[in-house]
Amino acid sequence: MTSALIYAIHRTQDWWRHVGRNLGFDQVTVLTDRRGDGDVWITDEFYRGFRAHLKAGDRSSALLTAEEVVDVVARCRVLRWQSQRRAAAMVLAMADALDARLEAIKPDTVISFPIDNYNQDVLARLARKRGLPYFEVTASALPDMCMLMHRGRLITSDTPAPPLVVEAKIHEIADPLFTPAYVQGQAAYTRGRFLRTLGYFRIRALFFQLYAWWRRDPLNTHYLDAQPSLGHKARWRDARITDMVEADWEARVDAFPKERRVLYGLQLFPEAAIDYWVEDLDLVRHEDMLVEAARHLTAAGYQIVVKDHPLQFGFRQTALLDRLKAFPNVVIVPYEVSGNALLARCGVNLTATGTLGLQAGLLGNVSVTCGAYYVTADDFVVLENQADVERLPAALATLTRPFSLHDRQARIIANLLRGSFDADFFSFRDFDPKAPNPAAAELGRRLGERIRALGPQGENWHARHMPPGAGRHPGSPLN
Repeated sequence: MTSALIYAIHRTQDWWRHVGRNLGFDQVTVLTDRRGDGDVWITDEFYRGFRAHLKAGDRSSALLTAEEVVDVVARCRVLRWQSQRRAAAMVLAMADALDARLEAIKPDTVISFPIDNYNQDVLARLARKRGLPYFEVTASALPDMCMLMHRGRLITSDTPAPPLVVEAKIHEIADPLFTPAYVQGQAAYTRGRFLRTLGYFRIRALFFQLYAWWRRDPLNTHYLDAQPSLGHKARWRDARITDMVEADWEARVDAFPKERRVLYGLQLFPEAAIDYWVEDLDLVRHEDMLVEAARHLTAAGYQIVVKDHPLQFGFRQTALLDRLKAFPNVVIVPYEVSGNALLARCGVNLTATGTLGLQAGLLGNVSVTCGAYYVTADDFVVLENQADVERLPAALATLTRPFSLHDRQARIIANLLRGSFDADFFSFRDFDPKAPNPAAAELGRRLGERIRALGPQGENWHARHMPPGAGRHPGSPLN
């Protein structure tokens, strides 16, 4: 009998149930962290374990070592702002509750959206210890397709993509105006809008706090994540960000040759893709990494062109921009300027895991990343640790040119195609279980086929490409 465990985040359990019914597995169980949602939940077991671990002051257990607990806390945007004692108790309680479910259900496969918090991080670690493949489902960078990944690595088939399909996708995605489906459009960026956004989310946080207590679930990640007490949250004083952008940015950018301009396309912060795709914790401290890279690049005569993510407006703290502006040759570009426009003007792009890194590579720019799913050998400059950040100017200076842009595009897109399959990922939006979107069932069928092809009974991707013991530090999720 085949069995799959699906971890469903807030308000996706009905969609996942429908997808699960079409996977082709004998048994599918939808697990949540909210009492009463899904087929089973972990809420009550979690709180029993939390009280016990907090009282004992535990920092490790039979399930997680002390180093693993530290690593889990360092990656979670909620836990890293809690006291060490409380955070450790939450991690250990989560491990207890999830391990009990794994033991009871005994799945062959674990499925979820991309890892976004410590709940899923712990589940993935426990699955790994049991030898279970963990598949993260998300939208592909290729239009109208889904992809499977694990901790930022694209789960690819050994079967090469047909050359004609690769060529068709090159024309579709390598257009300079291409923007992935999940990147939204522009809006007005004013001080008033910043304050309204911040005010709305402060009220929302208060509601979540009250609602969490009413549900007897005050430590639920979904509710804690909304609280303004978390150290990364914007403050009222950060509305001055609208005064930090530079009206004369074009003239300042034009003062440098294109190959010496480095685009900093800032990602959402905190960003789960950074927290859970990047292994080295020095690089997970993303803002510090950006500042250190700017220190070395500006000292080597490069210009830093800073473009904030449009969806970060109202959430960005100005402290990062202040730190970057302390260096010479740093330009803050208005929010209204598109990332595509800046990619056309900058010879180098630096992003940890963001889609601008993919777009830069497809356009022929030098693309510096921290090993995102779209990376192909020799087509990107990959930062794996702090030493790579310090050596970045030297690495840029030694790049060989010219190269065939078409060949690079073909390599990148062929790799994406090997990790993608036709399906509508966004069928979860406004999903109504009484009138289900047919695209959800079709996604389930194709997802099931893909998992069987790439799982232990097929190409066995996880064992071949992410074997146990591959971590580079104690507590690494890759151990």
